[in-house]
Amino acid sequence: MTEDPRWVGGYRVLGRLGAGGMGTVYYGTSPSGLPVAIKVIHAQQAQEPSFRSRFAREVTAARAVSGAFTAPVIDADPEAATPWLVTGYLPGMSLNEAVKAWGPFPVPAVFGLGASLAEALVSVHQAGIVHRDLKPGNVMLAPDGPRLIDFGIAHASDTAGITQAGTVMGSPGFLAPEQAVGGTTGPPGDVFALGSVLTFAATGQSPFGRAGGAEALIYRVVHDEPMLGGVTDPELRSLIAACLVKDPAKRPSPRWLLPRLAARAPGPEALQGTGWLPDPVAEGISRSEGAVPSRGPGRRTLLLAGLGAVAVLGGGSATAVAFARSGDARKTVPTPPPPAGNTPTPAAAVIPVPTKGKRLWKRDAGVDPYSGLTVAGDTVCVGGDQGNLIGLKTGDGKRRWGHRTGGRGAGAATWRQPVASGGAFYAGWADERGPLYAFDAATGAERWRAPMSHDVRTPTVGGGLVFVGSGDGFHAVDAATGKARWQRPIGGVLTSTPCFDAGTVFVDTQDGLYALNAASGATRWHWKGGGGRPSAARAPAAGGGRVFFPDAKGTLHALDAKTGKELWTYAGGASVGLPTLAGQAVYVADGSANIAALDAANGAVRWLCPTAGKEIGRPWAADGMLCLTVDEDAVGIQIVTGHIRWRAALGSRVRGDASAAGSYYVACEDGGVHAFTVKGA
Repeated sequence: MTEDPRWVGGYRVLGRLGAGGMGTVYYGTSPSGLPVAIKVIHAQQAQEPSFRSRFAREVTAARAVSGAFTAPVIDADPEAATPWLVTGYLPGMSLNEAVKAWGPFPVPAVFGLGASLAEALVSVHQAGIVHRDLKPGNVMLAPDGPRLIDFGIAHASDTAGITQAGTVMGSPGFLAPEQAVGGTTGPPGDVFALGSVLTFAATGQSPFGRAGGAEALIYRVVHDEPMLGGVTDPELRSLIAACLVKDPAKRPSPRWLLPRLAARAPGPEALQGTGWLPDPVAEGISRSEGAVPSRGPGRRTLLLAGLGAVAVLGGGSATAVAFARSGDARKTVPTPPPPAGNTPTPAAAVIPVPTKGKRLWKRDAGVDPYSGLTVAGDTVCVGGDQGNLIGLKTGDGKRRWGHRTGGRGAGAATWRQPVASGGAFYAGWADERGPLYAFDAATGAERWRAPMSHDVRTPTVGGGLVFVGSGDGFHAVDAATGKARWQRPIGGVLTSTPCFDAGTVFVDTQDGLYALNAASGATRWHWKGGGGRPSAARAPAAGGGRVFFPDAKGTLHALDAKTGKELWTYAGGASVGLPTLAGQAVYVADGSANIAALDAANGAVRWLCPTAGKEIGRPWAADGMLCLTVDEDAVGIQIVTGHIRWRAALGSRVRGDASAAGSYYVACEDGGVHAFTVKGA
């Protein structure tokens, strides 16, 4: 295997699974020993800017997919000199192989397969992806259930199909009519392909036959009615026929199909194993569990399928590339270096060395920005000590306005962290009683002030209201006028910052986590779990029907936002930082100085990024990057790969940071305010 790399990123290459038009797929292991499949894109493809940008865009989208019957990407680096991606390595076989070896499936198994694939399409479409190549070769039958692979990446890889760039994407017999004529395809195209795949599972062939070659087959897809006589069950035939309607607007959605297919499918427990399959297929999958590739290319046929691949090994058993799930995925760490003596070959895609970042400007605020900063419109609002407020222009950092508000006392008053919304920002005093202020971001002028009985905590804004804690009370005021809407006791002193999502405000107090109706303040639920009570650094995050918050003993909790039911936990070690939710993942610093990317649905670790820091800030997600502070550095991490792309020295302790409109801003103890590009270039 002299022409092959020994290492790709932090993954050791042990053998070649095969090669196709888009790249080469290798069998390997993660740094923790997890079996993986590693796809390295061909150099000539990587030299095409249009391919590289599409590949990066679709990898990012595919990472957002989560579902019981899909196979998301574990790791990828689309911007490497030689782009690559990694999935878990799981034994199994494709639907195509199974039907060709043992014949059509019985009716209950077809219903089960249909329900699984419909659920997978719901997940894929929710992530904003259209599969475009759903076919029997892209349906994996694994020991723990079926998997849909290749959701939207590297469609031009199947030389047996018609997936050439700039023409038709898909496979004859399993593509929709609108795809066959080179038109625009959306989710209804995947539904058409689902009907064709279910016909194949039930009859052993495409609903449009096989005779006459690709051109004749495409003609029948566009002009002829499907041949469904071999589908003996009337209800199954009716559902398949609905999928195969020529007009995409008249096809059902996967969400509509799912309960109708599930009603006749084997139970969920069966679908999570092989009990739903015919016995010979289940036995074949069981035999394949022990098959692993040896070093060297060997004589194997690889059917490249973008995110997934099927490698036929010897006597017809196969291995399926799918996602490493549950506990195994938690072990994936993308960055350890290869051991001595295993230097990557020039063909390997190694982890890039971080650049110094692109600093747009640095300005001296003239005060210690003790309270941090926020960005409102085109103004960076800095909260300083001694009652100072400073407004800087986002474009060049020049001072827009500045004044000392003062407040009661000896002039040592400091602001809480300011929070922006629209063209205003909101803040209150940290060390004396009220009020809560609203300021115009463009001019620094006071818009209103709302009286509070105690010192004001950091607020949050949502639904036209500003929510803020003061002492043991919690207040909602109108964001435009400052008029009080409601207030209530909150069960102990509020010390952390609340968060707002979908009409609910979440407040962590000494008495537990409260979910409050944002309009009235009424309690939706109250959860008293978790280890230890909050501090100012225990602010929750919410979105996608879930709320995430760290406790004082190093555990991140995920709860159902509607019911308060605990969904999963992540043990971060000695401590866990402030969570950031972006897409279908939550990002948090753990007690080992890593940034962990966790699947928001189940807590599985997507990647860990070592930072080697002691003080790690809350990440900001923007433009495919996470920006955060590590000790006295500003750092940019690629969301797709978990690799540090840039790192810039700040020269002073960090007071606060914020991200907006493609830029990242950091305020430091020495009065310096820095602006970087999010991407660092």
